[in-house]
Amino acid sequence: MNQSALAITPPVEHACKADSPLVMTAIYQPHINLVVWQRGLTDTLNRYIHDLTQGLNALQLRTVIAPTDVSDWLAELLPEHPQRYLFIEDVVQLVEMYADLFDLNVVGLRLSLINETMCPRFHTDHLACRLVTTYHGQGSEWLQEENVDRSKLGTGAKGLPDHLSGIYRHHQNIQQLQQADVGLLKGDGWIDSQVSGIVHRSPHIHKNEKRLLLTLDFAE
Repeated sequence: MNQSALAITPPVEHACKADSPLVMTAIYQPHINLVVWQRGLTDTLNRYIHDLTQGLNALQLRTVIAPTDVSDWLAELLPEHPQRYLFIEDVVQLVEMYADLFDLNVVGLRLSLINETMCPRFHTDHLACRLVTTYHGQGSEWLQEENVDRSKLGTGAKGLPDHLSGIYRHHQNIQQLQQADVGLLKGDGWIDSQVSGIVHRSPHIHKNEKRLLLTLDFAE
């Protein structure tokens, strides 16, 4: 038997990343539980986002809405600013892409300015698929399938924090979405998936840090 026949089959990659929005269709592949559109924002849009996050102490916008209504809804709720329309256009684009991808008439939209860690423990979501993008601040953290011990999720951690529970072996195993990345996070509610929902958590937010987060969900 030659050496190539003895080679170990590499693990199946469960995450798919690219700098094109077309990558989002990969979420339908049964072995994929995370898709990342690696994108950047214009300097003008980034300046607006900076002004928005610095000018507000809190922001919690949540609704179930049709894509055609998002622009007017945000225009009524966001502070006046010459470049506000750029931000609204970006959110509308993401809502339209998400709705088209999953054939949704309405979506659950949440736009939050966060100054504390929301979900500090690694977990999976009990839903089909969530879109997340961090406009300002640190992005969501996640674990590759080969680096996660799912038996340590929830009660399996026995009350220990992630760094002690054994859910991952080394700190460098932790992956992170970058600011402006658009992530599609498959949850445990996805039907006929070959892999369970992506294991992820919110990043730790230090004092005086802020995070502007957009999430889109299937409307219930």
